[in-house]
Amino acid sequence: MNIHLKKALRARLIAVASFLAIAIILPIFIWLNHEKPALRWVSLIIWWAPLLVAVPGMFKGRTYTYGWTGFIILLPFFYAFFYITEPQKVVWASVIVVLSVIYFLMSVSYVKQYALSQGVKTNADAKKAKGIE
Repeated sequence: MNIHLKKALRARLIAVASFLAIAIILPIFIWLNHEKPALRWVSLIIWWAPLLVAVPGMFKGRTYTYGWTGFIILLPFFYAFFYITEPQKVVWASVIVVLSVIYFLMSVSYVKQYALSQGVKTNADAKKAKGIE
């Protein structure tokens, strides 16, 4: 096993752990933030449900999934960042923000290291590997 593949697997493990932590903590945080049940469900659908779409691809190790979830992870990041100024919610919000940043960095690292482990160093190499050029 080459060094890039080891780094990729380590980054993937950390990314999955942080993603699952967000997926578990975020609905609890949303549920505690809203007093009205209707607002709780709407918030869960808007802020949390898009995360669940990525779970199958993440467990299969698809680099494409790790690429586009970098955008999806912005949803919990922005939601939590909004509440970071409220004293009673600062701990939960900070945890979600930190986990979101960790996930983003590790998902980017996974995609890069996996590509390097497959011998892809440039965009031209990636296109050749896919048979585009």
